[in-house]
Amino acid sequence: MKSNLVLSFVGQDRPGLIQSITTVITSHEGNWLESHMSQLAGMFAGIVLVEVEDEKVPALCQGLAEISGVSVVIEEVVAAGPALRTRLLGLNIVGPDRRGILQEVTFELARNVANIKEMETHIAAAPMTGELTFSADALIEVPDTVDIEHLAAALDDIGNRLGVDILLEEDIDD
Repeated sequence: MKSNLVLSFVGQDRPGLIQSITTVITSHEGNWLESHMSQLAGMFAGIVLVEVEDEKVPALCQGLAEISGVSVVIEEVVAAGPALRTRLLGLNIVGPDRRGILQEVTFELARNVANIKEMETHIAAAPMTGELTFSADALIEVPDTVDIEHLAAALDDIGNRLGVDILLEEDIDD
């Protein structure tokens, strides 16, 4: 029987970092299924879905733990219960940088049972003023039972209070 494992890893960015991980996976007859990886502040991090025979899991975990300079966390994928009917929405946040923007937005999302599937955030200097501007783009999954107009209004209230623009977009393709 096969197991699906989700590996999250982080290490100092360097040539060959991914190759060291793929070598261990392949040597234990694992199959790299999906991944999302990125370099940030000189570190390289990722999350990978791997399929491997059950009897090979302990040796694979040991091999990954022995990679020099890389921290790896391994979680076995557990079959989920019945899926809720959901829809995908886009979320965009832009405005002057300040502490707490994500905390307040994610609190409201969680309160409305919205699940963040993907998110990227950035801080950059505004072209004319040089003021630091925060931006975030996310793909969120919301149960069909959630009132999208109510969620959008709650996010607008947060945006008005924090001085940022928050846009919730429907009809997003995954």
